[in-house]
Amino acid sequence: MWKSLFGLIVICLMSALNLEAQDHLLKVKVISPASTPLNDTLILVGEDSKIGNWFYPSAPRMERENDSTWVYEGYFPGNSFVNFKITRGSYYKEAMYYNGDVAPQPFSLVKDTTLVIHPTNWNDLYNRSITGNVRYHHQFADTHLKNTRDVVVWLPPSYDESSDKRYPVLYAHDGQNLMDQSTSYGREWRMDEIADSLMKAGKTEEFIIVAISNTKDRWVEYSGTPEGMDYLNFIVDNLKPFIDKNYRTKTDKANTAMLGSSMGGLISFYMAWLHPDVFSKAAGLSSGFAFDDGNILKQVAESNKKLAGTRLYLDCGDQELDKHFLPANDEMDKLLVSKHSEIELKYEVFPGEFHNEQAWSKRLEIPLMFLFGK
Repeated sequence: MWKSLFGLIVICLMSALNLEAQDHLLKVKVISPASTPLNDTLILVGEDSKIGNWFYPSAPRMERENDSTWVYEGYFPGNSFVNFKITRGSYYKEAMYYNGDVAPQPFSLVKDTTLVIHPTNWNDLYNRSITGNVRYHHQFADTHLKNTRDVVVWLPPSYDESSDKRYPVLYAHDGQNLMDQSTSYGREWRMDEIADSLMKAGKTEEFIIVAISNTKDRWVEYSGTPEGMDYLNFIVDNLKPFIDKNYRTKTDKANTAMLGSSMGGLISFYMAWLHPDVFSKAAGLSSGFAFDDGNILKQVAESNKKLAGTRLYLDCGDQELDKHFLPANDEMDKLLVSKHSEIELKYEVFPGEFHNEQAWSKRLEIPLMFLFGK
């Protein structure tokens, strides 16, 4: 019996070792974005000698299947750690994705695997659809958050003309949707063009925009969860001091604002509610009060705190998801009117409007003028 059991164990171990030693096929198919130059070649470079050991001149060129599709095929030992990037022959020309990353997630190759990858743009072409003077801070990190995120800083028209002038700051969520079509989900807000035209027409003062990209944790980071509180603290304790140090900002609360839509509108309200000493202005378009795990409506109803000096803009449509968001926005408006006469409040309902970037872009100048109007 023992000999039989021992033999079975040996057979199982040998089978496992044999499975691990077996080579597996890795097939990577890249559907390149429309911005890809037709004469360029895609290269897969990564953490293995077969794919260049991160030295892209030695990495394999991908095969062109058609104008937009490229393919790489290679065999690797079982359980190989697969970690790679797609480039056009330079780390300056890396593929970028919707969430701001510049590489797929690493993984262990335990079977034949096919990956289909859809980059949204290339790092060297990233800023071409943005109007104005823009600075990039890629993969901004915080010790309390799981994911890094890109931060795009848009500077007003006169920023480089006067070395001593300082500017108010607008912090805005879902940053990849605001100013660049190539990184947006759906249509971009055109926040850069709209802000630029308002400033040049003299309808608002000039201000800096800090566009903070979201991550796969967007839902919990933009809500009244512990992760949401960590996200707020990231802005207050990490990002804002960085912006104030590196740009000519007006650092006081009277000149610091926040804006977002949907769950981004919810977390913007939380910032004004929990950090009125830092942010005196906030705008929430189609805010997700109805989906808040922190129950901000109950907090406002039961609290006696005062927000003197706070300017708050809220709005909502009445179609699609906004149809379900509207009752909670109406309730928040009534609570603020009844309990917080010290707040300068503007609430708008837009009949016939939907819950999307196009709708928010159409009415964006209203909150911008409310927050920064002359």
